[in-house]
Amino acid sequence: MGHPQPATSIVTDNSTAAGIANDDIKQKRSKAIDMRFYWIRNRVRQGQFIVYWRKGETNKADYPSKHHTATHHKIMRPSYLHTET
Repeated sequence: MGHPQPATSIVTDNSTAAGIANDDIKQKRSKAIDMRFYWIRNRVRQGQFIVYWRKGETNKADYPSKHHTATHHKIMRPSYLHTET
């Protein structure tokens, strides 16, 4: 539509994936890497995406997919559950 858009941020807790996407890490065996990383890396080079690493404990997408302590659940639960007070 002709409207400029800022780059879309992608947060990951996998430092190797972020390094490959940002060309900070050079893999030795290209056959072992999934083709999706090449697609994302090309989009990062074009300025469409910004891939950065964030520690898993502070990454909201990490909460439902991992086992955490009860304390972590109590901290994260309010950001997922919207209850009337």
